[in-house]
Amino acid sequence: MSPKVSQAYKEERKAIILEGALHCFTEKGFQATTIDDIVRHLGISKGAIYSYFASKEEMYIQMADDKMNAMLENSTELFKSMPSAADQIRYMYGRFRSQSLNELRKWMAFHLEFMLYAARQPQLTERWNEYAHKALVFIQDIMDGGKQTGEFRSDLDSAAASRMFWSIRDGLALQYMLSGEETDYKRMIDEMESMVFRYILV
Repeated sequence: MSPKVSQAYKEERKAIILEGALHCFTEKGFQATTIDDIVRHLGISKGAIYSYFASKEEMYIQMADDKMNAMLENSTELFKSMPSAADQIRYMYGRFRSQSLNELRKWMAFHLEFMLYAARQPQLTERWNEYAHKALVFIQDIMDGGKQTGEFRSDLDSAAASRMFWSIRDGLALQYMLSGEETDYKRMIDEMESMVFRYILV
């Protein structure tokens, strides 16, 4: 009888595989990376990978979900002691500032390549939309909270404001994808924050 494998062990193995896959994706590109590349990088068998993930697409979705879920969980916990919706939005901009431009470029390249790849595959597009929906609902809930407390305009369309929040963020990231200085990028985040608050505040 084979030894029983604990859930903690499984989660640890999955994390190791995902870390190796992320290294390969960011070094070589999502589409160019093969399962064999990940196998060589990690020094494990193909079977070991396929026992946890059916494809590299599934690895990407898991990585994106893990990152998103960690952000949502940490922020939601912190917001329990931060009742002001305006402070919650300011906290999000603080997170943006804390990410270096080099780190941002790495993640943008990672996401953009997958998005272009997924755009031609409906099943992946659906998975991506589920991922993106979490971020939209998260900010929409903050906007709704701000309306209830009277911090934000009563006529504010919370869903539209949430989409605008992320669209401006993503647009700024694209602008600095290939060029631009760290100090200028941080200044533009400040401008982006001011612009959003001019739109949502009473």
